[in-house]
Amino acid sequence: MSALKMIFERLLCVVAIALPLAVFAQQTTTPADAQKYQQAAKKYSFKAMDVSGDKKVSRAEAKTYGVTDAEFIYWDKDNSGFITWDEINTYWGV
Repeated sequence: MSALKMIFERLLCVVAIALPLAVFAQQTTTPADAQKYQQAAKKYSFKAMDVSGDKKVSRAEAKTYGVTDAEFIYWDKDNSGFITWDEINTYWGV
């Protein structure tokens, strides 16, 4: 029983250390980056990029208009591979 308790305590320590690190690692955008992407959004026209008219912009459509990979990833909040009307409305205000 003592060995089992020791294993459990070690596992608990590992989780206690790893969990905050995992949460911190998921924070990929700093507030300064967010402001930079919000400013960048003002130079693009969502309606112009949405060539197909389906209210979403593919990575290929975005690249045609000069959107960088970092900008695209930031605006594609659900990682669907598209910037949707709802995702970008916050920045474009259309």
